[in-house]
Amino acid sequence: MSEITRASSELGSGPVVVHVDASFEPLVPKFMTNRKKEITTMTEAVAQGDFETVRKVAHGMKGVSGSYGFPEMTAVAARLEQAAKAAEEGSIRNDLTALASYLDRVEIVYE
Repeated sequence: MSEITRASSELGSGPVVVHVDASFEPLVPKFMTNRKKEITTMTEAVAQGDFETVRKVAHGMKGVSGSYGFPEMTAVAARLEQAAKAAEEGSIRNDLTALASYLDRVEIVYE
């Protein structure tokens, strides 16, 4: 399976419902805004061949997304971190595209 197919199938193509603990509700809007900024940062970094920035940002995203209850984002961030260590530009670009699409489609349900 190609990298883009794997990322797309993992993150889906329709609305994504994520169940988040209600105590995080005041924090989630900023959390989502920050993740979108991080995608921009990583996209710019990979364009410059700055894989270390991609690795650092992906590592942080991996940790925080797991804490907030976004397992799909955690998995992709972990893959981004590994791809950055190996300087796999194509893989990084594919995962960033899939992740941006995921963020645009996510619907949060507070429990």
